[in-house]
Amino acid sequence: MEPLPASGVSSLIGTPRPETPELVFDAVVLAGGRASRLGGFPKPTLRFGGATLLEHALGAVDQARAVAVVGPETSAVVVQPPPDDDGRLRWTLESPRFAGPVAALAAGLAALRQDPAGRAPWLALLAADLPRAREALAPLVAAAAAEPGVDVVLAEDDGGRAQPLLALYRRAPLERILAELDDDGGLADRPLRHLVARLTVLPLRLPPGLADDVDTWPAAERWGIRRPEGPGSVDPTGGA
Repeated sequence: MEPLPASGVSSLIGTPRPETPELVFDAVVLAGGRASRLGGFPKPTLRFGGATLLEHALGAVDQARAVAVVGPETSAVVVQPPPDDDGRLRWTLESPRFAGPVAALAAGLAALRQDPAGRAPWLALLAADLPRAREALAPLVAAAAAEPGVDVVLAEDDGGRAQPLLALYRRAPLERILAELDDDGGLADRPLRHLVARLTVLPLRLPPGLADDVDTWPAAERWGIRRPEGPGSVDPTGGA
């Protein structure tokens, strides 16, 4: 049996984060998908530590200049915009729907191109199913600031498995490779490894648990996340 993750999270939305070198980046958060292994229940709306998983993801990228969430706008009801929000958060969908993470990433980038401030040189990409998203992303931001020559700082879990949906990508090579893939058969249903294989990668091994996601109900239960339709579905770490 896998060890239980630590209860709660030490960094919720709006709490201080460790000091890291300054890095100018935008962010794409993937909050769509069929969630077939959860019986179709939308993962971003699951609650952990008093917040939804989507709110944890948005908290992780609160230093991003602009953020695109790729997912249905119905997910917006779980997000409480900060009072000083200036429109930096936008919603979009991949086309066609459920066309995979590469197509969703491209849709997020297209939404960010509408930003009148221009394009940040780096892009954070993360899925909205990481209970410890803030803690996981912070060392990647620091590594990208320290190693500007690489194309992507790619998280690895404690078992050494690459996590391309938890990474910092340098914007120019990322957009170039996406265009090449689009010309070479399109982006729909492509695995992210086709993208990462064409980039200069700096792998970064994360401490145990930081890169763990919630893909199944057993995985959710290891975090103390109950099935919302089942008994005892109140968030055990303080959420409603």
